[in-house]
Amino acid sequence: MNATPSAALPGFRAALFGFLVAAFGAGCSSPPEEALLSQFFRAVAAEDRVTVGGLSMAGFPGGPVESWEILETGMVTEGPYRVPELRREETDAERARDEQFKIFYDFRQANQEALARIVDRRDGNPDVAIGGRLGETAAEWDAHAAERRRLVTSLSEVQMALEEERRRAQRSLLREAPVDYLAGNISEQELLVRTVEEGAAREYRFILIRYDLQNQQGADVPARWIIAAIEPTT
Repeated sequence: MNATPSAALPGFRAALFGFLVAAFGAGCSSPPEEALLSQFFRAVAAEDRVTVGGLSMAGFPGGPVESWEILETGMVTEGPYRVPELRREETDAERARDEQFKIFYDFRQANQEALARIVDRRDGNPDVAIGGRLGETAAEWDAHAAERRRLVTSLSEVQMALEEERRRAQRSLLREAPVDYLAGNISEQELLVRTVEEGAAREYRFILIRYDLQNQQGADVPARWIIAAIEPTT
């Protein structure tokens, strides 16, 4: 038996109402960058350091914000997830450092007497001129020491970059994951934001990032946008 128009009307109205609610909600939802900044500035105003730290890698460099607006929204760009590359660089840098340490150790063992004389000559005057064969040994020692410092510094820089990339990834991901074994890209977006602080307008460049990563099974790891940097422009 077919339903009469009066019987079908309540169901139609309910469906239409649901559609309009969904459409209205979708139309009124904030863009992700606006929602992120709203949360951030609310947390800054409340001096909620835990929330600020969860949303941003950088503290807000200005004063109390009375109001804010996004002036410009840049295009979203993508770059490679750097943890796998930085881990390889770390391994290479460690190997180079260890090889140089071995060379330096062997040189010291083979020239103990000469190096002791060089230390005596330089005691109180590290720039003293040393000539002859002893001077050649001193120059070689200095070169080894300089290379050792360079390799140690290079390794330290790679390790700091790796730890920073790990921290950013962990902050962006919505669940814990072994970040060393993920792959994917980093999305980045730049915003120009104007604030009013104690009646004065100021502008800042916000850098937002999101880690779009997959695990070893190829499944996406849920992630969110976070603030990577805040740079005053005025």
